[in-house]
Amino acid sequence: MILCKLRLENFKKYTSYAIEFDEGLVGIIGKNGSGKSTIFEAILFALYGELQTKGYKEVIRNSNATTKDAVVVELDFEFDGFEYRVSREFRGKALSANAKLYKNEDLITSGAKEVTASIINLTKMSKDAFLHTLFASQKELTSLSSLKNEDRKKMIRKLLGLEKIDFIEKELVEKSRQLKREISAFAEVLLSDEEVKSKKDEVSEYTLKQTSLEKECEEKAKELNSIKLQEVEIKKELEVYTKTKEKRTSLYSKLELLKNTINSHTKSKDKLSQEISTLEKKQDELKGLQSIKQEYISLHDSIKEQEKLKEYYLRKEGLIKEQVSLREQYTKSKDTISRLEFETKEYESFLEQDKTQVQKQQDLSKQIDDKRIEEKRVLQDIAGEEKLIRDINQKIENIHILGRESNCPTCTRPLLDEYDNVLYSLDSLVQKAQKEKIDKSKQDLEAIEKSKKELEEQLTKLNKEHLELSKSINLCESKKRDLQKEKEHFEKVTNQGVKNKEELEKLQDYTYDDNLHKNLIEKQKELKSKYEYVLSLETMLKRLDSIKEELTTTNQNIEKYTKEYEEKELEYKTINYDEVKHQEKQKEFDEVGKKKEEKSNILNDQKVQIATIQGQIKTINQSLENNDKQLAKVQTKKDDLIDYEKIKISLGEFKTKLNSKVAPRISDIASDMYSIITKGKYQHIEVSNDFDFYIYDEGKRFPIERFSGGEIDLANLVLRIAISKTLGELSGASSVGFLAFDEVFGSQDEARRMQILEAFHMIKEQYRQIFLISHEMEIKEMFERIVEL
Repeated sequence: MILCKLRLENFKKYTSYAIEFDEGLVGIIGKNGSGKSTIFEAILFALYGELQTKGYKEVIRNSNATTKDAVVVELDFEFDGFEYRVSREFRGKALSANAKLYKNEDLITSGAKEVTASIINLTKMSKDAFLHTLFASQKELTSLSSLKNEDRKKMIRKLLGLEKIDFIEKELVEKSRQLKREISAFAEVLLSDEEVKSKKDEVSEYTLKQTSLEKECEEKAKELNSIKLQEVEIKKELEVYTKTKEKRTSLYSKLELLKNTINSHTKSKDKLSQEISTLEKKQDELKGLQSIKQEYISLHDSIKEQEKLKEYYLRKEGLIKEQVSLREQYTKSKDTISRLEFETKEYESFLEQDKTQVQKQQDLSKQIDDKRIEEKRVLQDIAGEEKLIRDINQKIENIHILGRESNCPTCTRPLLDEYDNVLYSLDSLVQKAQKEKIDKSKQDLEAIEKSKKELEEQLTKLNKEHLELSKSINLCESKKRDLQKEKEHFEKVTNQGVKNKEELEKLQDYTYDDNLHKNLIEKQKELKSKYEYVLSLETMLKRLDSIKEELTTTNQNIEKYTKEYEEKELEYKTINYDEVKHQEKQKEFDEVGKKKEEKSNILNDQKVQIATIQGQIKTINQSLENNDKQLAKVQTKKDDLIDYEKIKISLGEFKTKLNSKVAPRISDIASDMYSIITKGKYQHIEVSNDFDFYIYDEGKRFPIERFSGGEIDLANLVLRIAISKTLGELSGASSVGFLAFDEVFGSQDEARRMQILEAFHMIKEQYRQIFLISHEMEIKEMFERIVEL
């Protein structure tokens, strides 16, 4: 097996990366944290779907990738002359897994677990076997010689997978102990042979007793059946008597009901006849009272008319009072309007004055701003001239300090005889600037400030005048608003007055007499009781027709029920029923029933005894069956114990045989490579059965610790490769053609690093690919091919 190509998307630190693996000695070089080890983590992940440590889902996705981005790991490799590609993809927040395996571009397996199983079947290696066989780190190399005997033995056994056999042996011992304890516990609950024989004898006794009781039950059952047949015959005769009695009783009840119904209807007939006679008298009385009803209705209509006239009268009085109030409001509003119109007549004049004053304010403000700008310009001119004077004075002071031998500060030539002339010239410049420019500028500044002050005073005075004018304008505007409201009120009062006048003209046609209204009400009160009596009579007489109909219906019902009574009475007399014979037959039935119950009780008692015996037999049989089951379980556990002992013996023999092969095989492979690397200086490395290491020097055996650090490093290297080869042979993975070493140089000095690299060059012919991972940038020239990260 050799590696061909690896492609990563969003895997750990790689967003998108692809690498092709060449054959030979390949250096994978990069600084710490550049992702060197991640390359081989991805290879392991592609093949087995797991990282070196569990819990990969928390760290597998690139930190910059979103949950929508897929994590893809794809590895191309060659195995036994065939090209394979394994692809694993993870999507979504839960990182749902999907995997595919191709052989020569043909899909042969899909599904995460299925692809892992196919890889294991192809390479003949599990994930741990693959790691221990093909990958090695600096820690493993140095540990081979530096660890104590027991720790070294444990490490090598772990690399070779032998610790799993130790674990199985330990589990077998514990299982055997557990089985022995369980077998001992079963012995306490199992029945003895005497107890089993006793229980079987009890079953035989109970069976004989059950057979005897069952025969008695059959005889009792026959007697009971004979009694039941007798009871059925008597019951049939009783049912005839009972039906006849029920029919006779039913007819008697119906006759009594009809009799009561006829009596009730007769009473109702008498009551209705009396009520009709009373209502006919009331009808005659009502005819004489019809004039009172007409008079009352006429009075009621007249009173309603008077109430309407009264309403018009009260409305007219209210309107007259309202008109008086409106006239007062009209006069007052008219005076107010005249006063406000007089007070606001100068409003337009005030607005014109305001406009003129605003223009004047703007002109003065502009003139003041111009003066301020001019003032600022003059101040800047003065400041510039004063700065010039300070600079010239500084130059004069510098020339005094430097003396006659100095250079001119303007043209940089030596002063010499011009020293006094230069000083005079600079001093003249200062005096001229002081008198001609600064003094004139100060005069101009005073004139500007004076003019600005006069303008500001004018503006202040104008602002005060404008404030007073604004107050007058605001007052006028307020009064104009009042004037508008008052005009609206005046118009509203005027319109209401006109409307009221029109309504009063219409109400003049109506007259109201209060005394007439009161007299009509009094007269209505006198007639009210008689009128209400008339209404009550009319209500009563409305029932007369319905009562007459009800009387007719009642007479018809009396005739119908009387006829039905006579028919039922005739049928009742024809029924033949003998109460004495009925009672005698009932007595006979009760005696037979009592006899049947006694026989049933005896039979049930015998059945209970049989059921009890059957339960006891079942309980004993269950106890015996349970004992047989427990015996079978004990025998199974004894068989398991024997099998465990056989497996323990076989494992011991296997371990002995494996140890006898592993150590010599590691010794042979390591010796061949060490002889090549040391160019024949050391011919043999011995690995004892306890995994102690010895090197032969001139035919003598010495512990590995005796030799130099470089020789030990080389020995560790060939021993680790020999362990990998041996592990591959044990697992049947003979087609693996690459090795990978992670940071095997560690903290070695340059000389020892070169020794190790030279050793790899000498053994590289044994593998098609050897990968060395390192952060040492200076050794990259030693490799045939470089992958730099």
